[in-house]
This record gives sequence, C-alpha cells and structure tokens, in this order.
Amino acid sequence: MPPEGSGVRFQNQGEEFGRPPAESGMDITGKLVAWGLVSSRTEAQYVMIGIAALALVVAVFFFGRAVAGGDAPPPPPPNLAPQITY
Repeated sequence: MPPEGSGVRFQNQGEEFGRPPAESGMDITGKLVAWGLVSSRTEAQYVMIGIAALALVVAVFFFGRAVAGGDAPPPPPPNLAPQITY
C-alpha cells in the first residue's frame, strides 16, 4: 500500500462497499413521501420506527396474555376417542 502522501488516487474511492444510491419512491419510505403521507424521507423513517414499536407492544401484550393463561379454552374432556381393542 503506498504511503498517503504519494498522490495515488483510485476511482470511486469509498463507494465500493457502500450502499447503492436509492431511487426516489422505490422503497417504503419513498412511497410514503410520494403518497403525501409525510414530507421527507427522515419523517417517513420515524413513522416506520413508530409502526415497528407499536407492533412490538401489541406482540408483547398478546404474548403476555397467552403466558398468563388469559381466556384460554378449557381442556377437552377425557376419553373422547373410542378405545381400540384387538
């Protein structure tokens, strides 16, 4: 590797492993801006974070009810299947 002061430069320096430039309106945040629901991509990202947080809260709520045994149906009565004799 040449020393930094040698004046050697490469094309596309720093972009080789970076994210490709996104086209406007081709992802969810772009669609939110295009539909007029938000005014900027940053605002759209905040909306998406809010939706994800809401989904997490709803999932924790339902998981907590399932673990606590909320309105679980009663177990089936025993011996519903006929006994098979040989």
